[in-house]
Amino acid sequence: MKKVLIILLLLISLVVFSKNIIVWFEYEGMEQMNNIIKEFEKENPDITIQLVEQKKIVSKVLNTYRGGGELPDIILIKNDEIGILTDSNLIENVDNFKDEMGDSFIDKAFDAFSVEKSIINNESNNFRKEKHYYGVPFYFDTQVLYYHDKIFYDNGFPLDEGLTFEDLLFASYVVEDKSKGKIMGLAWGANSPYWFPPFQWAFGKENLMEDGRIIVNDDETYKAIDFIFKNIVGKSAHWLERQGLIAGFKRGKIASMFFGTFMIPDFIKSGIEFKILPLPYIEEAGNYMTPILDYKGFSIIKGKKTPEIEKFIKYILDKKSQIEFCKDLYKFPVNKEAFNILKDKDEYFKVAYESARIGKTMPTSAYFKSKYWQGVRTMMTLILKQKEGYDGEIVEKAQEFMDGK
Repeated sequence: MKKVLIILLLLISLVVFSKNIIVWFEYEGMEQMNNIIKEFEKENPDITIQLVEQKKIVSKVLNTYRGGGELPDIILIKNDEIGILTDSNLIENVDNFKDEMGDSFIDKAFDAFSVEKSIINNESNNFRKEKHYYGVPFYFDTQVLYYHDKIFYDNGFPLDEGLTFEDLLFASYVVEDKSKGKIMGLAWGANSPYWFPPFQWAFGKENLMEDGRIIVNDDETYKAIDFIFKNIVGKSAHWLERQGLIAGFKRGKIASMFFGTFMIPDFIKSGIEFKILPLPYIEEAGNYMTPILDYKGFSIIKGKKTPEIEKFIKYILDKKSQIEFCKDLYKFPVNKEAFNILKDKDEYFKVAYESARIGKTMPTSAYFKSKYWQGVRTMMTLILKQKEGYDGEIVEKAQEFMDGK
């Protein structure tokens, strides 16, 4: 009887003192994350993790907060959405994670979640800049060239590392010519803000945001626009939206395309034969297309930073958990040890890491997010619909939009 009473008291204490952590999760990897959570709960029976699949997390957080609803403890977030929530004072500073774990992460991973703010000195009335971190990086995707090796090989122009953009255009022309236009040689979302920075950076643009301004009417950006325009409107390459790209590539109607690495598992599962290469060198620019590193990480909702939550985040960032999550999803880990193990796993990992080696991240500013994405998409859509050269007034109007409040 005494033994039963002791067990009962232990069970009651676990219920009373156990910590329940709610995590909102998006994108791929629910199954992998659930497996990691099960292992964590085995090792920490006093902590329960509730994983909730939630679409459009940032919008949901903002709407829930405004409506007085219950917010989660942790959210998965893209690095370029950090500024929206810091401006609303809804997520915690996680500088301590950077101090404690920064050395075990790949270079610049934490910088993807940094926010720089101007702080006024009350005594001198001068401003100083301070950088703080509001998300702990988890993994990243990047951008690559997908291609059907057999199509190019059968047409006498097999692709390999070291090809230039100009080489790719010529090989694509041959594919289209020999197929009598039934196969597109090269396509990408040419009006997409996601695909504009790789060309801006290639043509010498250093920063997408400078001194609080988004500048799109500078020489480097004009050169990038000229290059995209002459290849798309000149029909050396094709402009397609996302779903058209995926469907066309799967059916073999598109020989090559620029796309994100997150599609690798889906293409493998579909059973199609494909290869990938890093984004190519552009001879005209004298530089490589520079891929975006699309980081996802965990932010802690304001007021919910506890030792249990810190323990859980550290657990999912150790080598074992990172490999468990990333290896089959073709995500790229931020843990340095996991990164070095997976980078040689297969050809897909090798190529994606080479592509990511020179990659850059998008700014975290909420102002950038609200302006750049809408402004660039509108600008490039209008430009690519022109037939006989584009009107520079379109770019100048886009600049006015970027500068507007």
